[in-house]
Amino acid sequence: MTETSVEAAVESWVAELSDQVSVSASAVQDHLLDIWGTLGDGAVRSDVERWLTETLERELYLADDVISRLGRLVARESVG
Repeated sequence: MTETSVEAAVESWVAELSDQVSVSASAVQDHLLDIWGTLGDGAVRSDVERWLTETLERELYLADDVISRLGRLVARESVG
């Protein structure tokens, strides 16, 4: 996935989250898998893999936490 498409995927997901307080771990996992499958090897893919592993042990995320993490992923992708 190019930087632009990572940003587009994140922007779309953030838009979905904007009116939510929380989101299920399975929904987070679904979105992360979409992003992960298109990333090349590197730090961002490793970050997504760690987050995916974490979703197996959780049931719920605060939407604000997800939005914050997505912002860090985009920032890291633009640097890497």
